[in-house]
Amino acid sequence: MKNRILNNRYVAVILSVFFVVSCDAILDQDETDFGKGPILAQFEKSKVTANFITDGSVATYNVPIKLIGGNNEPLDYPVNVTISVDPSSTATSGVEYTLDKTEYTIQPGDLSVDAQVSVITDNLEPFDPKTLVLKIDSSSEAVSESNKTSVVLQAVCELDLSGFIGDYDSDGSNATVELGSKPNSLLITGAEGGNDQILAILSGDVTNPTITFVEGGEAVLFVHSTYGNAWATTLTPEDSNYNSCDYSMNLEYKTCVGAGCFAGTTEIHLIKKGEPQ
Repeated sequence: MKNRILNNRYVAVILSVFFVVSCDAILDQDETDFGKGPILAQFEKSKVTANFITDGSVATYNVPIKLIGGNNEPLDYPVNVTISVDPSSTATSGVEYTLDKTEYTIQPGDLSVDAQVSVITDNLEPFDPKTLVLKIDSSSEAVSESNKTSVVLQAVCELDLSGFIGDYDSDGSNATVELGSKPNSLLITGAEGGNDQILAILSGDVTNPTITFVEGGEAVLFVHSTYGNAWATTLTPEDSNYNSCDYSMNLEYKTCVGAGCFAGTTEIHLIKKGEPQ
């Protein structure tokens, strides 16, 4: 009986070693294959808003096409990609845009190429933007299942800071906006439904309409009983934006005091009363 128990233990040890070795072999195999797979062509973004001043020009807008998969490294041979306009587009060829070229080549050593769209800015409407949907039809490698991108062709207006002055709906609350103390700034009062104030600085480039926030000064969200004044603090400029035609603003910020920032972020949508939407 004792010999049988020892034999069973010996067999169990052998099986355990075999199991570990087998698992290591499987893991090694997985590590060897990790990151490898088919090489796919897809658009860099599935949706983007492209802003244009309606100045009568024909603007060139680049839509990146990239390669993914494989070893995620550039290839040593070219990849040919063919694109087209998807029927779901609301933009009309010859009216809002033209697509003069549909065949592109990602050159050896590169991971992407820019497809080019000619945008007829004079025919864009600020309150009725059209969407151009592009589709990758074929690739000399393979095509991703995510083979479409939507480009919203948005007309924007020259920046008129005084146009932002007035009363706003702030997600059901009433807010007011006046000119701020710094260049290109607005003082927003009541965005959170009280006496809170935010000093927002608008970028001067209306095709990239970002907003940053000023900490300190006259703009205080509230006064904390322990930490003192709290301010709206910028996450990244792209997280907050404005519309230079209808004067609306989308704000997203962290609430911070001198000792640090509170958890979470605040999102607020400001719609100017009386403006077309």
